[in-house]
Amino acid sequence: MIGVTGFWLVMMGLLVRLEIHPEATDILDVPVSFVLRTMFKHGQVSMLTVRDDTRDLGSISIRPSITGSDSRMMDFSGRLSVTPAQRVNFMGTVDLDETLRMRDFHMDLSTLDPPYRVRVSGDAALKSLSYEVRLENLPVAKQTLPMNAASIGTALAQNLGMDPRALPIAPSSIAAPAITARETELMLGGMQQEVYQVTVTENTAAVIDFYVTELGQIILAKTGFGYTLSSEEWQ
Repeated sequence: MIGVTGFWLVMMGLLVRLEIHPEATDILDVPVSFVLRTMFKHGQVSMLTVRDDTRDLGSISIRPSITGSDSRMMDFSGRLSVTPAQRVNFMGTVDLDETLRMRDFHMDLSTLDPPYRVRVSGDAALKSLSYEVRLENLPVAKQTLPMNAASIGTALAQNLGMDPRALPIAPSSIAAPAITARETELMLGGMQQEVYQVTVTENTAAVIDFYVTELGQIILAKTGFGYTLSSEEWQ
């Protein structure tokens, strides 16, 4: 009786603590790898609309798939309005091994006016990043450089005319983020449903929160720099 009563009191205490302060407990923590494996297992396509505080900016499609016993693939594509008159189209793939470590990635970006096309690829084993910029069919820049923050920042400034400090996530801030995952609930279709919340933080500040269903579909992502990505189910 003492053992049963003690166990019951401990469980009730944990449940009360979880209900009153859900952010202060690690009971619902899950491995990030578990969430990622769930996404690849079910291969659900995530269709997300990108918004800021005032308008729709575009859309992104993400599809994870198992391509072999020791390989995984993440395909993505979409479009974004950088300004009201300028739109960027993009598509790419990320190749991973069975432990979900990145092998390489490829991405193509294009604009209409002016008609730029940018091709970027990275090799994790060689720790190298290659890019090519073309205006119509004329080469503008082409380079292979080390995959680190200093090299990427220099390339943005010198060859693309961009100030890396003006980006939502500057190259110097993308190294070694902290990633955690936990179970939580969201209101979807008028019903409370269990989802996984994956949080990426840097210097204790949240960069982005992903909300993933139990079937591995991303339904919502909130960024720390003013953008929201959401599916039709969330809308």
